[in-house]
Amino acid sequence: MKVPAIIRKSCPPRVFSGRLLLFLLCLTFPAAIGPRGVDAGAPRAAVFVSQDIRPYIEAVEGINAALAEEGKADVEVFSLAKIEGKSRDLLLERVTDAEFALSIAIGPEAVKLVSQAESPGKPPWMYSMILNPPSVCRKAETACGVSLDLPARQQLEMIARGLPAVKRLGLLFDPQCNGDFSGTAASEAGSFHLSLVPLPVSSKKDIPAVLKEHWQDIDALWLIPDQTVISESIVQYIIKEALLAGVPVVGYNRFFYESGAALAFVFDYKDLGRQTGRLAAGVLGGRPCEKESPVFRVWRNRRVINKLGLGVPETAAPPIEEGP
Repeated sequence: MKVPAIIRKSCPPRVFSGRLLLFLLCLTFPAAIGPRGVDAGAPRAAVFVSQDIRPYIEAVEGINAALAEEGKADVEVFSLAKIEGKSRDLLLERVTDAEFALSIAIGPEAVKLVSQAESPGKPPWMYSMILNPPSVCRKAETACGVSLDLPARQQLEMIARGLPAVKRLGLLFDPQCNGDFSGTAASEAGSFHLSLVPLPVSSKKDIPAVLKEHWQDIDALWLIPDQTVISESIVQYIIKEALLAGVPVVGYNRFFYESGAALAFVFDYKDLGRQTGRLAAGVLGGRPCEKESPVFRVWRNRRVINKLGLGVPETAAPPIEEGP
């Protein structure tokens, strides 16, 4: 793994072989891959999985669980890792021919494939487990589903609650990638008694000098998904330098937490799948499909907080919790 999971197009903490994935999916979807055991009149939903990686598998488990709770969906799962060339074309025809009442695309590759079947009068589709849907494909801009995008306002609120001593929040970003996000964050920060300190960089080479110049200007450093800024080695370097400067870091997944971030936004992929499944159940039941922000947790790193001597209460209201 070279890049923290949430920013990567493919970021497998663990890669499953096709055979193992099939085994796991059979455990998860016995009615879908094996003989069907669902009511004959149940609507059919197709789940397309971009890669055989654990986050996607956990999301599929969550989707299955949520749809099972609703008790009416007949789900069929397709792993694109094992479907190539003409087989994909045939699969797309099945979607286009309205064999399924709803298609759910997990990950960017699945979104790109399923969106090709979109046309007036055809069954709807929705996405899950992707960052910035419009950047994946144009049709995703008007589609619905559960993305991995955490609104700036939600993050700022959690930072203010989780690290109440922080008032000056540095944001490291490439203006070409996250200029809009930075602008939104700057306008929202005041609502939580925070002052945003923009730290723009145009390349990874700029990062050491920018941080060295501004450590004294910030109480915490906020890292967001940014293709220019983020890589595994850069994240570890930044966190190490921040700790030496006595500045806590806020990250956005478990990798940041384990690397020494004081606060991290963490996804439970099965929970994300459940959220997607509940949204899908609503669509199958006739409700309009909507865009939803992902459910998430906030882990505080007590070891780092104590090391930096930050004044942080021992308890906090959910979704903030002490990390493992």
